[in-house]
Amino acid sequence: MTFKIRYKNETANSQHLGNTFSFQKQEFDSRYLHLNKEYNGFLSEHLNTTPKTNFRKSNGSLNEQYYKWQFLSALINSGLVAKDYIGTEILFPKGNKSSAPIKIDAVIFDDKDWFNYYKNYHNTNDMDSLEWLRDHMIVAIEFKKEDSKNIAEVWDKQLKAYMKESNRDFCLGILYDTERLYLFRKENGKFLRFSDEFNIKGDGSKTKELSLHLTDSYINIPNFEQIKQWNKDNFVSCDKRKVADLDIISGVQSVQINDAMSHILRTMDKVGLVNQKGFEILIQILSLKIFDEKRNEANNNHYLDFYIHDSEKNYKTLADEDLQRFIQRMNALREEASGTYSRILKENPLNTKNENHIKVLIEVVSQFQDYSFVRSHKTDLYQLVFYKFATPFSKDQNAQFVTPLPMIDFLVKIVNPRNTETVIDPTVGIADFLSVSYVNSNSKLDDNNIFGMDIDEQMVMLATLNMLLNGDGNAKIKAESGYGSLSTKFDNQGDTLQLIPSMNKKGNWDNRPDEKKLKKFDVVLTNPPFGEDRAFAPKDDKDKAMIECYELWDLYNGKGDNESENSDNSGKKSSKKSSKQASKIDLGVVFLENAYRILKDGGRMGIVLSNSIASIDSHKIARQWLMDKMRIVAIFDLPANVFAETGVNTSIIVAYKPKADELEKLKAANYQVFAKDIKKVGYEVKTSKRVKFFAPVYKIDYETFEIQIDNEGRPMLDEDFTQTIADFKLWCLSQEEALQDLFIKGK
Repeated sequence: MTFKIRYKNETANSQHLGNTFSFQKQEFDSRYLHLNKEYNGFLSEHLNTTPKTNFRKSNGSLNEQYYKWQFLSALINSGLVAKDYIGTEILFPKGNKSSAPIKIDAVIFDDKDWFNYYKNYHNTNDMDSLEWLRDHMIVAIEFKKEDSKNIAEVWDKQLKAYMKESNRDFCLGILYDTERLYLFRKENGKFLRFSDEFNIKGDGSKTKELSLHLTDSYINIPNFEQIKQWNKDNFVSCDKRKVADLDIISGVQSVQINDAMSHILRTMDKVGLVNQKGFEILIQILSLKIFDEKRNEANNNHYLDFYIHDSEKNYKTLADEDLQRFIQRMNALREEASGTYSRILKENPLNTKNENHIKVLIEVVSQFQDYSFVRSHKTDLYQLVFYKFATPFSKDQNAQFVTPLPMIDFLVKIVNPRNTETVIDPTVGIADFLSVSYVNSNSKLDDNNIFGMDIDEQMVMLATLNMLLNGDGNAKIKAESGYGSLSTKFDNQGDTLQLIPSMNKKGNWDNRPDEKKLKKFDVVLTNPPFGEDRAFAPKDDKDKAMIECYELWDLYNGKGDNESENSDNSGKKSSKKSSKQASKIDLGVVFLENAYRILKDGGRMGIVLSNSIASIDSHKIARQWLMDKMRIVAIFDLPANVFAETGVNTSIIVAYKPKADELEKLKAANYQVFAKDIKKVGYEVKTSKRVKFFAPVYKIDYETFEIQIDNEGRPMLDEDFTQTIADFKLWCLSQEEALQDLFIKGK
C-alpha cells in the first residue's frame, strides 16, 4: 500500500471555526487553565471509568495531565474522534513476566467494544483479547510536560515502542509536548514522520533521518475515518477515478512535489526541451490537467482522463497499441479543452509523432496524475509548483517576477483589493499578485476585472494557467513584447491600445484621435524591474518617442519646472537648465508614473521599488512628483536580499489617488504617513542545484532554544509582516474616512 496523506482544506473540509481542534483547545483553556480543584476525566483510565486528577505541580505550574486532557478534549469536541474509541493509561505486557508493563498515555482503537476486551485481558489474562487489542489499535499517543524536552529521545525510546504494539500495517503516533504536536506513522514496518517534508532521507533510505525541530500543524491531525481507511486496500483504478480520489497538494508534501518536478525537468533536459518550446508544451499539459479536473467537478459522471497506465508508459515504439491509446486520450482531452482554454491552447507545440515530446508528456502525466490541482490549497500549489517551473525557464533579465510569497501576501493584505474592483499588475510575471488577490478574496474578485501584462510570452502563459486554476479563466492577461505596459494599455473594452507619442507627451494620455478610452483601475499591484542596471536609455527615435510620454522623463531631464529664466548682459532673457540632462532613467520611476496614470480617481496602488527612489537625492524629483499627485499612505523599507537578486535594497510604497481638491486639503492638514522598517521577512534566499529559493526562517524561544508555534500548532515564521498588517489597520482607524474605506473595509 502506498501511503498518501489526504489533508483537510477549505474545499475538502469546510468546518466552522467552532469545530476546529485549535478552537476547542482554546475553549478548554478558558474553562480549566485556572482550575485549582480536582478535574473529572471523561475517558477511562486503565480500568477506572471515572478518573480524577489535578492539573498543577507542587510549585503551581501546569503538569502533564493538563495537556493530556486538553488534547483529548479538543480531539473529541472538534469531531475528529469519538470518545468511545479512546482509552488512557493503557497497559500492555512488556517482555518477560517480571518486567513492568508498557503504559501508553492514550490509545485509539477502531472498535468501540475495545474496553470489554481490555477488561477481559487484565481480569482473566486472556491472550486472545490482548491480540484483539493489538489488531484494533490504530493510534498511540504520548503526552509530555517537561522543562527539558528531548523529542528525539521520547520518540525513539517511548512512542516508537508503543506503535510497535499495534499489529496493523499502519499506525499513527502522536506526541503532544506542551501544545507542540508531532505526528508519526508506522507503515509496513517503517517508522517515519507523518508529513513527508520532515523525512529528510525519504522512505527509501536505509538510515532514517527525521527532522524533529519542526512541529505539525493541528490541521494535519487526521480524523477517525481517514486513519481507518489507511488500513484498507482501497485501490481505485486510475481510469475510474474522480477528483475526490486524488491527493491534495499541501506544503507538507513538498518532498514529493519537488521530486515530481525534478523528474519532469530532468526528462525535459535529457530531450533538449528546457527552452521556449518545452515550456509551451509543459504549460499546455498542465492546462489539460486543470481542465480535466474542473470538467469532472462539473460532471461527476465523467471519469478523469489525465492518467497513464504502466502498460502505456512502458512502450517499445511509438506504434505500440497501448501508447497510441494514451496519445489518443490526450488528444481528445486537448480537443475538448481547446474551446474553453483557447488562449493557452490556440497553438499546438506538442507533436505526438515526436518521441521527445511524448517522453515529456508521459513524465508530466505520471508525476501529477495522483494529485489534485483544483482541490489543493492554492498558496501551497503556487509556492510548490509555479515558482519551481518558472525558475528554470526564466530569462535572467526578466527574473524580477520571482517575488516571495510572504511578500506578495503582505502587500495584497495591505492594499485590500475587493469585490467589484478592477485590479492590474502591469508587470504580471506569473500572476503572483493577481492570484493571491483572488485567493485572499475567497474568490469574490471577478475574473473579468483582473488584468495583467508582461513582455515575456512564456510568463504570460504561466500566469494565464495560474488564473485558470484559481478562477474561471476570464482574467485578461496580455503579452506585449518590446516596451510592454510602458507603451501598451488596456481600453475600457479590455482590448489593448497604444500610446500616441505625438499626442500623449508628458503623461497627457487621455488625448486621443479616436473614441477609445484608456482604462483606469481601482487597484495596481506590481513589482517592476528597477535599479540602475535596469535603467532605460533611449537608443533611437522610437525609444525617445515612448519615454517622452512620461512626465518624469521630462522632469529628470531638467525641463519643465527646472527651467529658469536668466538675463544676459544685453538684458535679453535666456533659458538655462538648472541641472544636467539625464541620459537614462530608472525603470522603477517610469513604472511608478505608469501605475499612477492607469489609476482611477480614488484608486490605490502598492508598488515595490528600489529604496533609492524613496531616499536618495537623485530621486527627489520623483518623490516630489508623487506627493503632488497622490496621498502617500505607507512606506515599508525591506531588508537587503529580500528577493533572489542579491544586494538590492527595496521599499514598498502604498498610496491612493484623491481628486485634486481633496489632495490639497490633505496636504494642508499635514497628513500622516505610516512608515515601518521591516527587518524580518520569515525566509532567506538560498541556492540549490543552481536554483535560488526561499527557505523559511522560524522564531526561536531563547529560553528553550526551540521553534515557537502559533495557535494552530504551526511553526512561527520569524517575520514582521503579521504584526505590521495589524499595526497598519489600527493606524488607518485614526486617518481620514476615505483612507479607512479603501484599506480596511471589505465589499
